[in-house]
Amino acid sequence: MNHTFTLQVSGIDTRGAFEDALYAAGCRDALIAVIGGVLYLDFDREGPSFAQAVNSATDAVEAAGGKVVRVVPPPG
Repeated sequence: MNHTFTLQVSGIDTRGAFEDALYAAGCRDALIAVIGGVLYLDFDREGPSFAQAVNSATDAVEAAGGKVVRVVPPPG
């Protein structure tokens, strides 16, 4: 099952090649956006549950050196 959500992330320097680090850490299914200096990752992640999909994405963000500040579920 696919789960859609956004992670607000801190701790990753967005001035360098941070996209490559996120990709290598397992965020291949994330759309990356930096808005007002804040990093957001929009995920469309496979997982048996929403919580497991979020945990998997969080693990990947942490492997890239970041920290999840907030999980934004899809509207509705």
